[in-house]
Amino acid sequence: MEWEKANGAGGTGTSSGGGVPKGKKGGKGKVVLLVIVALIAIFMISRCKGSSNDAKNSKLDWPSSGLATMLPEPGTDKGKVEINSGTAFSATLAKYSSRDYSSYVDACKEKGFTVDADQIGIGYAAFNEKGYKLSLTYYERKEELTVHLEAPDEMSTITWPTSGPGSLIPAPPSTQGSIVQDSSKVYHVNVGDMDKDAFSAYATQCKEAGFDVDYSSGDTYYQANNADGAKLRVDYKGANVVSIRIDASEASSTGSDTTSSSSSSDSSTTTDSSVVTPEFKETMDSYEEFMNKYCDFMVKYTGANASDQASMLADYTDLMQQEADWAQRMSAVDESTLSDADDAYYIEVQARVSKRLIDAGVQIQQ
Repeated sequence: MEWEKANGAGGTGTSSGGGVPKGKKGGKGKVVLLVIVALIAIFMISRCKGSSNDAKNSKLDWPSSGLATMLPEPGTDKGKVEINSGTAFSATLAKYSSRDYSSYVDACKEKGFTVDADQIGIGYAAFNEKGYKLSLTYYERKEELTVHLEAPDEMSTITWPTSGPGSLIPAPPSTQGSIVQDSSKVYHVNVGDMDKDAFSAYATQCKEAGFDVDYSSGDTYYQANNADGAKLRVDYKGANVVSIRIDASEASSTGSDTTSSSSSSDSSTTTDSSVVTPEFKETMDSYEEFMNKYCDFMVKYTGANASDQASMLADYTDLMQQEADWAQRMSAVDESTLSDADDAYYIEVQARVSKRLIDAGVQIQQ
């Protein structure tokens, strides 16, 4: 697969985020949306490289205060602590073997980080009973382990809105929450005291309330539109916290005088799903799901302070890995072979993704 530099940033090669995959002939430049993730990845990689060099040449003094006290000591004096406060902890452990990493995972489990655990080849993520989120990422080639721990959101009693986007969906069963965004276009809240069963039941309620158009669901997410074009996304984040986001339809946010024929590229125009190749639709829906997840992350990231941003590096690593996969898959789409319905759906999804990026305040690089 060929790679080219993104606006002069980064180098060539196959590293995720190092550039933007060249689209197939006739691609109309739509793959350029992935530039956003790639450019930020370059910035984050450069930060990580600097942190890596510092860690190798630093003597690690494990803190006796802050969030570090919730974690097992790593058993090494090589590394560097970047952040240690009451809300976030971040450190890089250097000269750490794969055996050391496995032992540290076990020690973290003994400390109680076993709730909603997710273990993949290069990392481990889990909550404890109090909702603190641990993320471990191991780089075997460099023999380095990054450790991130973040405190749960501070939640309080919330009153479910009776107007605006939030009023379009049922109130969740819990009144404990933390509002991320509340405007005439978007209502986004993290709700506590909701386990996976409560999440599933709530997703069903939303579906019965009319959010059943072009729906997509999994064990930890549900997304759908209603007949008016409002878009809902519900995610089980872990530790009995559910993220609920609803975006008002274009018509309701711009006024009732908006007509569907106002623009041939209007994002409210929808393709008949029944005529789109099922496998292609599934791919595009999954791509849109990832980009929505990315936007959610960026909204949270840009609104966080410097300490909290550093604690989100592990989540960013995961997004980078997924971005690499999507860059390859989207680059492989040859539009000259798509049916008219598939091509229309391709354009439609990219339009929705573009709008979501704008709503999230993410700048599109041209």
